[in-house]
Amino acid sequence: MAQIKDQQVKTVVVGMALGVLAQGVEAVTSKKMALEFAFNHAWRRWPEARFFPSIGGHDPGNMFWIGLGKSERRQGAIAAWDESQWCAPYLTQDWTVEEALEHHSDDEVSAEDWAELGRLFVEHFKPEEVRRVS
Repeated sequence: MAQIKDQQVKTVVVGMALGVLAQGVEAVTSKKMALEFAFNHAWRRWPEARFFPSIGGHDPGNMFWIGLGKSERRQGAIAAWDESQWCAPYLTQDWTVEEALEHHSDDEVSAEDWAELGRLFVEHFKPEEVRRVS
């Protein structure tokens, strides 16, 4: 059964959190424009975006930004984002990033695909806009 728009956004927000964590990144800037531009950059280059047709239009980054803001309040998600001075993805379950990626993957989007989305997202930020795990 196809996901509705909100479910697609939730799936992508969680997948992006996991993909960013898989890059060894603990946080990215919380500046709205930088987040949206990085998401748009990644989304245009990620082949699996086709599985999420509700995330599109002229500014999919804004949908991502709105979904990111809701992520901490969502029940049952395996990852979320803390938005304070930085946007920090985190696991909500006592799992490794690899275990969470495997749990979040399916026949259409693999754990490696989510990691690739995270890589594309992170690569768009300026170095001072990314905090890596030390």
